[in-house]
Amino acid sequence: MNYRKFAIAISLFLCSAIATAQTQQPQGQSRGARSADEYIKLLESERRIEGLQVTKVIEALKVKSGDHVADIGSGSGVFTRPLAQKVGAKGVIYAVDIDPELLKHVEKTAAEQKLTNIKTILTGEADPKLPAPVDLIVIIDTMHHIANQPTYVKGLKKYLKRNGRVAIVDFSKNWPAGHEKMIYTVDDLDGWMKAAGFKRAEQHDFLENNFFVVYR
Repeated sequence: MNYRKFAIAISLFLCSAIATAQTQQPQGQSRGARSADEYIKLLESERRIEGLQVTKVIEALKVKSGDHVADIGSGSGVFTRPLAQKVGAKGVIYAVDIDPELLKHVEKTAAEQKLTNIKTILTGEADPKLPAPVDLIVIIDTMHHIANQPTYVKGLKKYLKRNGRVAIVDFSKNWPAGHEKMIYTVDDLDGWMKAAGFKRAEQHDFLENNFFVVYR
């Protein structure tokens, strides 16, 4: 085989490998080429948890005992587990994600912490598929991964109880590398939510690199 034929063969092999990897990768999966274990370590890193101020965000959400909450894009359960503790045995937390491996981790850690009020939901990109209306929907570090945000948020109304809320936390300043095509602003979000029939009810400014807004 001469050099030109060898180069063509290598090129075809690489294209085939990439196509295979893309086929095997669940559509829209946010962890990309990382293994589930690698991604969980990233999501649960001390630096990320400190940056998101998990405890302070949950306090600001004012969830009550008995509340039903949907954590859309729950990932490894960084917010799911403390929310479950907050709503107590009479409440329910739906951990919603498109990645079955991350949901398995949520189930495992919930069992370890004896949190029986967490229900996992494997969903698609277009609809969270909640089994019942909730008091609060939280979407944390996830909205930028949703392909059609204006349509998606319109579909949230049917999953909220009367006076239910939607809380969204996402990047506001330093977006991670590789997220360039996902960047949006709070003004963009306000527009999508307004078109979906929501009004901004609260805004919290204590997160350094994230906005935190609540809609009704």
